[in-house]
Amino acid sequence: MRKLFFLVFMISWACSSYAQLTKMPSWVNTKPVPSNETFYYRVTRGEGANYDKAYANAFAKAILESSWKLGVEVKNNDDLKTLEDGIYDNITLNERQMNLSMNKVCEYVEPLKGKTGLQMYILWQVALYGNVKPIFDDFNNCE
Repeated sequence: MRKLFFLVFMISWACSSYAQLTKMPSWVNTKPVPSNETFYYRVTRGEGANYDKAYANAFAKAILESSWKLGVEVKNNDDLKTLEDGIYDNITLNERQMNLSMNKVCEYVEPLKGKTGLQMYILWQVALYGNVKPIFDDFNNCE
């Protein structure tokens, strides 16, 4: 019984130590509060074999999840993979070049647990309405 308790204790300690080493920023779980009613904060999580693929996955999710608020027309055949491939094929494409009312403010990248590749969390400021020009906050707290 003591050996089992010791084993459970060691596993818990190891997991706790690993979690402290890879502590996520607070904005991943608790989105900031915007200072005005022209935009909101959104966090998307992307996965990929490398940085560019993880970024394309997270960016495509942000577009799909926010499309109606951004005033972006998404066709029925536009799915996550189609958008992701378009972004990845032109990786220099970013949110400013797409003329979206969306602003990337923070990112956090870590290795995928148990697999090869990366997972990325991105904090976005997204316009509340597609027809209103948002007044984005300066956001410097990416930790």
